[in-house]
Amino acid sequence: MNRYVLIIGGLTLGIGLGVASTSLSEQVQNTLTTIDTVPTRTQIDTAFDGNSQTALSNLSALAADSSSDTGIRLRAIHALAKYCTSMPCAANDVAHQSVLAVVGTNSSEMVGSSVLLLRAAIETLGPMGVQTDVSVLVPLLDHGSRDIRAATARALRDLCNTQAITPLRVRYAKEQVDQVRLAISEALRILDQCSAN
Repeated sequence: MNRYVLIIGGLTLGIGLGVASTSLSEQVQNTLTTIDTVPTRTQIDTAFDGNSQTALSNLSALAADSSSDTGIRLRAIHALAKYCTSMPCAANDVAHQSVLAVVGTNSSEMVGSSVLLLRAAIETLGPMGVQTDVSVLVPLLDHGSRDIRAATARALRDLCNTQAITPLRVRYAKEQVDQVRLAISEALRILDQCSAN
């Protein structure tokens, strides 16, 4: 495995994380680049000297840093779902705000690693469970990438917010890609159960 050190130079996040620059240790790199498994929160905390706040700050910084390795950024984005202070996550939670920032930065991207980062952020918003994220996700049902549209349908399904039903039906009526139609169909089935509860 290649060993490398990523430097986050002069990164200042508008959400008050206070992380100016970070050098990733070999343990952090190994934890965030595993291929076969998803690291647990305990493993991530351990990699950051056992400190959850340090881990959260660094994961947020990595998610935002366009100069960092894409693979590590993808893992950092997914890992942020484990760092909500409550479940469902609060809308103003640092972890949630960090993921929303990735969506905002990449929502209009159509190719390359930016689309992968957008997809990872969308996939992370669903499990975070912030109900107001419906308004962030619904416009992405019309994204030019079928992978983004499918990921958005799954995230809306995970939110279990029935406000997504009508936009999903509208998208389904004009969607031509089977992959997306299947994701929307599954989302509508689950959302119908949510409305019954």
